Amino acid sequence: MGRYSQLCPIIYGEGTINLLGEEVKKLGCTKVMMISGKNMVKSDTYAKCKENLLKADMEVVEFNEVVPDPPDTIINKGGEIARKEKVDGIVAIGGGSPMDAAKAINILINNPPPINKYFGNPFYKPGVPVIMVVTTAGTGSESTGIGVVTDTENDVKNSVIGVATLGILDPETTVTVSPETTAYTGMDAFAHAAEAITAKVTNPKSELLASDAIKRIVKYLPIAMEDGDNIEARGNLLLASNFAGIAFNDALVHLGHAIAHSIGAKFHLTHGAVCALALPEVMKYAAEVDASEVKIVGESMGITFNGDESSEEIGEIVAEAIRKFIKGLNIKSLKEFGVSKEELIQMAPMVFNDPCYNFVPKQLTEEQVVDILVNMYDNY
Repeated sequence: MGRYSQLCPIIYGEGTINLLGEEVKKLGCTKVMMISGKNMVKSDTYAKCKENLLKADMEVVEFNEVVPDPPDTIINKGGEIARKEKVDGIVAIGGGSPMDAAKAINILINNPPPINKYFGNPFYKPGVPVIMVVTTAGTGSESTGIGVVTDTENDVKNSVIGVATLGILDPETTVTVSPETTAYTGMDAFAHAAEAITAKVTNPKSELLASDAIKRIVKYLPIAMEDGDNIEARGNLLLASNFAGIAFNDALVHLGHAIAHSIGAKFHLTHGAVCALALPEVMKYAAEVDASEVKIVGESMGITFNGDESSEEIGEIVAEAIRKFIKGLNIKSLKEFGVSKEELIQMAPMVFNDPCYNFVPKQLTEEQVVDILVNMYDNY
């Protein structure tokens, strides 16, 4: 049995950022908190959003302290300000971190802190409308029911349950994203899609959207890295990210994200980069469970199979294609990121404690996880 849905309405297209104030007003908001990071607040996108809100007669409270992998301490601070200011709406501007922070801060508007009480806990009083202005093509957080928060007490990533009310996808907001960040966010979306296709419980909608997302990423990610002003490429990557977000919200991600979250928490590496490095080995693992699903990932990349391949061969073919693709994006190896093989092996137990591990299609032993980590290190 598979379930599928779409949690959040989307407005897509060039110039849609200019609809922000009008759309927020339609939701009944009069005083909104703008949530972003310190760099985003200096951008033209942020300025346009603020101007648009003010023109719609909104009171604006600015909270620009979000950092990558937002920690619980910042969420608690944002929640305190939101309660004190009595905001009746939230506008998140940025990539995954501001969007995740917005979902978490929204929980604290009508519920007592700290945010740690709500990790994995869907039972709380509803908050206010949350509008996402998406500026990176990666997390798809505008269309998922999860907000990732760093638990500073235990030094791990955890998550809250929360959804957005509206997402605005304007490719013009993404043209200034650097080639490196474009690669990392694009591969995060690729990983969402590939893991959704190979999930424990799949569904036809997730498979369709995830396959389409991979096709768009393979075609347009190199173009966007080469020419950041290419609106066609930027728009297709935003759609790929959104489609992959819808796909994995239902089918769920699994081993690759359990590994990426654990490595990210331990070594503070960029999430999309680790997702990319984990993906080849995760596809080999997934081929042992159902090679036909891994074949869909490969075909979405443009691979032609002759039909005689074994499950192991399908896994290897797709893994090698992914390695070749991410090398072309100049994504560094774990060794180049400064991680030693010994340190990597030592963090293997963390993988089992990550919430995403609960959704793996086949259980693993610690020895098997170590083998996957070693192969991540040695085979790239």
